Amino acid sequence: MKIGKYDGKTLERYLELKNKRTLLAEEGLPILERLRDSRGISSEQAAHGKEVIREFEKIDNEIEELERQAGGPPEGAEPIKLDPQDIMTNRFRSYTYNSGLTDRSYGRTYRNLFYGDPGASLSDGGFDNFREFVDILSSGRYDPRLRGSTRAMTEGVPSEGGFLVPEEFSAMLLDAALESEVVRPRATVYKMERQTRKIPGFDGYDHSSNLFGGFSGSWLSEGGTATRQNAKLRQIALTAKKLGIYTQASRELVEDGMAYDEQITGAMTQAIGWFLDYAFLQGTGAGMPLGVLSDPALVTASKETGQPASTVLYENITKMLARLHPAAFRGAIWAANQTLLPQLMQMSLSVGTGGTAIKAVEERNGRYYLLGKELVFTEKLPTLGSEGDILLADFSKYAIGMRQEVVLDKSNAPG
Repeated sequence: MKIGKYDGKTLERYLELKNKRTLLAEEGLPILERLRDSRGISSEQAAHGKEVIREFEKIDNEIEELERQAGGPPEGAEPIKLDPQDIMTNRFRSYTYNSGLTDRSYGRTYRNLFYGDPGASLSDGGFDNFREFVDILSSGRYDPRLRGSTRAMTEGVPSEGGFLVPEEFSAMLLDAALESEVVRPRATVYKMERQTRKIPGFDGYDHSSNLFGGFSGSWLSEGGTATRQNAKLRQIALTAKKLGIYTQASRELVEDGMAYDEQITGAMTQAIGWFLDYAFLQGTGAGMPLGVLSDPALVTASKETGQPASTVLYENITKMLARLHPAAFRGAIWAANQTLLPQLMQMSLSVGTGGTAIKAVEERNGRYYLLGKELVFTEKLPTLGSEGDILLADFSKYAIGMRQEVVLDKSNAPG
């Protein structure tokens, strides 16, 4: 480990920050444990958690800057790293979507979206756990608890039937899928109580002469009067589509299979997250969501002259960044297929014969950053060499409508 050089004042500040960082981690630990136990937290705890996270990140960044300037941590001090008590740097942030602790994630989880309360109590339908619900449904036997789950015909989908999964288990399936998704945790999510929902908004596409299709500022002299202006409105219509997963399992497997409930729950959770994310990225809009790569708003950066096939260059990345709308700079992230990883990790900017090449990709606390913006890898984007293999987007501008119901049904066919 390289030891940094600190003067007395800087060393005192460094040790003070490390101590504050430890105390904040200990303060946040009870909140994390409540989330891990699926007990939720109150609105007051969520608000306090926001302040704890902001303060922790501020301290974390200052410690990193001191280490960078000094060339490493001081002798006898450990560098920033993950340990069981470092709940903010990794584990705590991975759970923040469950509690609404971050403004960006608030509203994506089942409780926040449909009840506006991260600690809302959800019904389990009288079942002890998800395994019991699946067992009763698969057995075909009558159970009075299923009567409350019977699904009537729904608006726009008269043939839809089956049994509503109790809220507690629906939240478990939908929220657990968030962690592996790219778009939904960062998108603007609306609850849908009907088959369609219309969202009004301003038309802010063209800023050449005015804002929002009609707002133009003017400087007024004393006593001067302003001219009335009207903004241009637009409307987004969200229409619900069904995502179905059809699987086969014998009665013997359901009844006697070792940890079958855990396996089927894990598989369903991963499948839900995978197919939702794929549709939000590459969906055609026909019977499914309209994905980012299929949207008319997509801006494509052209290749360099003579650029070999299946390559990504530093010039490609800077061109993409230059085409990003200024309003999206703060919230935008990079998403790339994992086949780009080798070339991105080797990408650097030369600074002449006497300098050291500057790498385009940095790794900090298990996260990757490309030109200062977060970089996530996903198999749901096209592979290297295809249009869309790397994407720069502010997903908070992407609207998703979510219905509350999750339905589970069993066919009469064998298996």
